[in-house]
Amino acid sequence: MGVRRRVVEPGALELQLMVFSAWAAWGDAMDRLVHHELRASLAALLAVVVSAVVVGLVRGFPSVRIGDRLASSIAALLAFWVLIELLKATRIKWFGEVRDFDAATPVDPETVLPIEDFWHDRPVGLGLLPMMLVPTLVLALFWEPWMCLMPLLWGLEMAAKAARVAHWERKNGRVLWRGRVVSQPWELSWSPVGPRTPARTATEAPPS
Repeated sequence: MGVRRRVVEPGALELQLMVFSAWAAWGDAMDRLVHHELRASLAALLAVVVSAVVVGLVRGFPSVRIGDRLASSIAALLAFWVLIELLKATRIKWFGEVRDFDAATPVDPETVLPIEDFWHDRPVGLGLLPMMLVPTLVLALFWEPWMCLMPLLWGLEMAAKAARVAHWERKNGRVLWRGRVVSQPWELSWSPVGPRTPARTATEAPPS
C-alpha cells in the first residue's frame, strides 16, 4: 500500500512570488522580502520611463482631454485600489497578506544570511525588466501609446507590499526572507532584527 502525501496548495502570496521565481533567483539564494519587492517596483518604474521615451520618439502621444467623467473614473479606480491595499494589510482570509507573514518559519540558526547594501549592490530587478518592457513596448507601439504606463500599476502594487512588509517587520522585530528553499522561493522565513546570537559550544561558552 503506497503512502499518500498531502499536497499543500500555495496561497495568494506564494502564487504571486512563484510567477517571478525564475527571474528573481539570481544572486543570493535568500533575499529579504522587502528588498525583493522594492527591486520589482523600481524595475517597473524603469520600464515605464524607457517605454515612454521610446514611444514618444517613435510614435508620439495623442492629446487627452480630462473631463469630469474621466476624472471621476480615475478617482473611483484609485479609491478601489487603496481599499484593496488596506485589505491586504489585514488578516482577513482571501485578502490579508499579514497571515502569510505570520506563518513564516524561523530561519535555522546555522544559516548564513546574506548581507548587502540595497542601493549599492542591486537596487533594480534587472531580470524582471525585459519581461515588463517588451510586452509594454509592443502594446504601446502597435495599439495604444498610453499603455506605456501599464507597468506603473504593478510597480505601485509592489511598493505598497514593501511598505506592508516593512511595517510588519518593525512591529514584530523580525526580518522576513524569501528563497530559504531554492525550489520553493515563495516560502517565507524570518530572523530576529539585529545581530544573531552566536551558537554556543559543548561547554556552553560562546565561541571566541
